[in-house]
Amino acid sequence: GYELPVTRYSRAFGSECISVKHPRYVYAFGGFALGSNDYDNWGLFKFDLEENKVSSYYQQDSVYLSEPIFVPNPDGDMEDDGVLLSQAYFGKDNETKLLVLNARSMEVMATVSTGMRAPLDFHGAWIPN
Repeated sequence: GYELPVTRYSRAFGSECISVKHPRYVYAFGGFALGSNDYDNWGLFKFDLEENKVSSYYQQDSVYLSEPIFVPNPDGDMEDDGVLLSQAYFGKDNETKLLVLNARSMEVMATVSTGMRAPLDFHGAWIPN
């Protein structure tokens, strides 16, 4: 199953709240990723609600992810213009890192090392300005 779904509009504010329509894309966390029988195969998934499918995903063995947080590109004009942030515990490295994923392709844009193991946190927020 999938947990902790978010959209570009999950934390919308200002004029974006007024113009919000039904989102096309939903991002969510899931255990047992890609049909695996192993609980530790966690992933982040991008659902396309118009096509009714998972359009892209991020999954890496022994990487335990938090709720994705969508940060919109202020100059973007597409619903999926932005990045996803996720705190991730890399079990093989025994280190917590911040993942920055391209929200359109789900490809890793950056991995920020913390140099330590931090408690896994499910919830977070992006608060501009």
